[in-house]
Amino acid sequence: MGSPPSGAQGSGAAAAAVDLGTLHEFHGIQPVLPVTDAARAARYFRDVLGFEIDFIAGEPPSYARVKKGDRTYGDPVYIRLWQCGRRDAAPWRGEIVIHVGRDVDGLHAAYVKRGVDIVEPPTSQPWGLREFAIREPDGHVLRFCGYL
Repeated sequence: MGSPPSGAQGSGAAAAAVDLGTLHEFHGIQPVLPVTDAARAARYFRDVLGFEIDFIAGEPPSYARVKKGDRTYGDPVYIRLWQCGRRDAAPWRGEIVIHVGRDVDGLHAAYVKRGVDIVEPPTSQPWGLREFAIREPDGHVLRFCGYL
């Protein structure tokens, strides 16, 4: 076996000196949510939350990705939906934060009209964001926020 590349051995400053994120151009994150039915979850994200279905894969469907945005007002948002067996939810499973370019309160009102499960109403936070949170049918919390 050959030697590892320079900077790959050891720990501490030598290992940290190589900025792999920049070297390999890390440029986005796509959370993967476990869901009980990938096709149903994708339709919910499209029909109720306002995303687009990017793809639904498998026969029967077992994996999907939804998206919103086309770089005209920021980076697109992608969420992957992975079908797996039902699991008991922990009291807090984490959440996804989605930045909204305008009218957070209008988005909240539209979701209320669509019957979305609102878990926190719009609130102006001391860190400069106005935000609200919803729970989608598989129990995941999505927090939508915009700058004050």
